[in-house]
Amino acid sequence: MKKLKKLIMGLTSILFVSTSCSNDELKYDSYTVKSLDFQLNGVPWNLNVGISTRPLFIYKEDGNYFANYSSLYPFSLENGKYKLVATDFPEQMIPSPTNLNELIVTQPALANQHVNLSDAVAYNSPFEEPLTLNIITRTGILRLKSQDVIADRSYSTIKTTVTVKRSGFKVSDATYVKEDMFVTRSKATASGGINYTDDFILFQTGEEANNVRVKIECLDQNMQVVKTKIFDTAFPIEGSKVTNVDFFLNQP
Repeated sequence: MKKLKKLIMGLTSILFVSTSCSNDELKYDSYTVKSLDFQLNGVPWNLNVGISTRPLFIYKEDGNYFANYSSLYPFSLENGKYKLVATDFPEQMIPSPTNLNELIVTQPALANQHVNLSDAVAYNSPFEEPLTLNIITRTGILRLKSQDVIADRSYSTIKTTVTVKRSGFKVSDATYVKEDMFVTRSKATASGGINYTDDFILFQTGEEANNVRVKIECLDQNMQVVKTKIFDTAFPIEGSKVTNVDFFLNQP
């Protein structure tokens, strides 16, 4: 009987020590991320309190999607290696969980949405080093503006086609997908071209070879082409800036 009691006490002691060790190990299985800051084009940025937007996307080292968090509250991550991406337009930039290595944000077909994304930044446990995620505007604006003062009533619609050399942005390595793409938009005019203005939001071009080209077609009420203007110059697009193109539609 005494031997049995000693055996039970011994097993209890072993179990207690084992449990204590397990608890100690669990303490170090996750870490609270504290030193994480955000910038928008180099300027400190954060959400206003009460907004439910979650601008922070977290991926495993191999690119697998892990989580999407708000920037307003501290959070914990399990021990490991991660890659972090931030955007102030999360629903538009990353609408669904996708492997980081396959994540490409395409040129918006209507050219009406900026692409704002940080680089994918590595962050490893124990997450003690301060980290700043700089959300960069990868797009700029091409602003077309007619300088005409004499109307041409032969057309009622202005159709603009912009040829771009970059069709998407690959988030994993912050590179652009090089592919010809046409962005087309039609706009009614009741003034015969006077005061025509249109903005196209396009990926920054970087090299001169990626500059964009513009063709304008003036259409009558039957959507037949009355005249065409093709610009000889290709235009550069800079991130977060405006490229102004002033021209005459109604002069030969």
